[in-house]
Amino acid sequence: MPEESMLFARNEEPVGDIDEMPEVEAENYLVVYSGGVLYGVNTRYINTILTEISIAQLPMLPRLIRGVINLRGAVVPILDFRLLLGQEPGEKSCTIVLDYEGTQIGIMVDEVDQTVDIENERILPVPSQSAGGEHKLVSGMCSLPNQNGTLMVLDCSLLFHGQL
Repeated sequence: MPEESMLFARNEEPVGDIDEMPEVEAENYLVVYSGGVLYGVNTRYINTILTEISIAQLPMLPRLIRGVINLRGAVVPILDFRLLLGQEPGEKSCTIVLDYEGTQIGIMVDEVDQTVDIENERILPVPSQSAGGEHKLVSGMCSLPNQNGTLMVLDCSLLFHGQL
């Protein structure tokens, strides 16, 4: 019998420590719909999400700038994301106010869905397109976890630096 118990004896050497597991770097993204395409907005840039707003229209602005809103005393310009992509305005909208280095801007999208954590290594570069279009606004793309669909990762810095 002593030999049988030796067969199932516990190995005293540690196999590996949980703390030694490499950390996977991930970012949290808000998934939004616009023109039938899924976009991911990094949540570190999101100030607030507004479902109903009163936009003050200003003369002589480009068509894609719908106007401005007063958000807690700050004047925030509102961009229509569909117009930015060269599409017609949508029937329903939700506005996401972004904050980048202290500057705020709002973007109108069709719908806000959920937040997801995406590992940085899963984000792939966007294939280069000569037509530009929506690809000039995205820094990468990835498949959504547990869902069918491809998420286009929005490059928020382009909205703020006027590189549209």
